[in-house]
Amino acid sequence: MTEELKQHNFSLFLKKLTELGIDTTQLQDGLGEQLKNATFAFNSDSMLCGDGTLISTILKILTPFAVKLNNLYPEEMRVNQSTLVKVCLLHQIAKAVRLVPNDNLWEVEKRGLAYKYNPNQPSIKTGLHSLVLAQNFGITFNEEEAEAMTVNDRLVTDEQAKWHSSLLASIVRQASEMTYMQDNNTKKDNK
Repeated sequence: MTEELKQHNFSLFLKKLTELGIDTTQLQDGLGEQLKNATFAFNSDSMLCGDGTLISTILKILTPFAVKLNNLYPEEMRVNQSTLVKVCLLHQIAKAVRLVPNDNLWEVEKRGLAYKYNPNQPSIKTGLHSLVLAQNFGITFNEEEAEAMTVNDRLVTDEQAKWHSSLLASIVRQASEMTYMQDNNTKKDNK
């Protein structure tokens, strides 16, 4: 991805957050370059892997899936679109500090693991880490938003998450799953 495209996507990301009433100054100052260059996925055979794919994927795939899913529900059931977009934009931002280029050439060449976990980061899940980072940069969340920020941290067999999550959390999880499904289908189509 070109520097111009990464910068364009990052500017659009910040603009969308600003339109939601979020002051992005601290986020931009504290995590800006890392966010702009971050990867969404580990594996090099994924279209979601590579410099700049985190913001691109969140903006162009995951969030649109979430909005479309929300619009499928009857109007009286839909979640607030601003809240949905806020969570979608922020629930993966920890990948900017959690995933680093893999320096193990064998893993890169033989297993396709272009990125690895940064050993200098806490061993907590991505959603929880994203929630903490966002809060550290002055972005606040209510309980329902916090649940949705961390829903992907929970196992699919987690009965509480499966049957008692909010619709917001359910949509975020479904949109995330659809993002990976689309990537898998794209890989199959290109073979």
